[in-house]
Amino acid sequence: MQIAYSILAGYGAITQKINKGEFVFLEGAQPFFFYQVLEGEIRLYSSSSEDRELTQGIFRDGETFGEPPLLLGKRYPSTAEASKNSTIIKIRKENFLALLKDHPGLYERMLYHFAGRIYNKATTAQIWVNQRPEEKILRLLKKIKGKSSCPQQWCVPYTRQQIADHTGLAVETVIRTLSRMNKEGKIKIFKHKLYY
Repeated sequence: MQIAYSILAGYGAITQKINKGEFVFLEGAQPFFFYQVLEGEIRLYSSSSEDRELTQGIFRDGETFGEPPLLLGKRYPSTAEASKNSTIIKIRKENFLALLKDHPGLYERMLYHFAGRIYNKATTAQIWVNQRPEEKILRLLKKIKGKSSCPQQWCVPYTRQQIADHTGLAVETVIRTLSRMNKEGKIKIFKHKLYY
């Protein structure tokens, strides 16, 4: 859900440059700001005690992130990290709530935005509950391709590591499974690029 910068600026929003690998917030931190990506890419992920990461979402230009914990007053359940050099817009919680009060049309947009996120989480859960690595990878590829509206084979914009992070698999398992799927003709690997 993108909110025009001019509206956000009227409520005290500031821009902040974040270098690749820097954190916007950490899992367990108390939220104080509403965030929107001006340009770049922010990855939300959860980590286990064994240092395994599970990607919860990737947010790009114009997308917002971290709102549910902010609105609920709960600690962040995940970490937000810049996947590439990025610029974000942030606005204090009390100013964001005032903005929503003054712009009631944003409430409806936010409702549909959250409905989309909940639906996305449900489809992501289908990926995580599958037992076989091939099923997990195929569901992820279908989900990604569904966003692209490309009917033919297309180059998957994720690395093997990113596929592992999205599916909860080890990167070695992803590489082995993709190699087998390539031999079976379910995907195509050409010049180290993955096509589905």
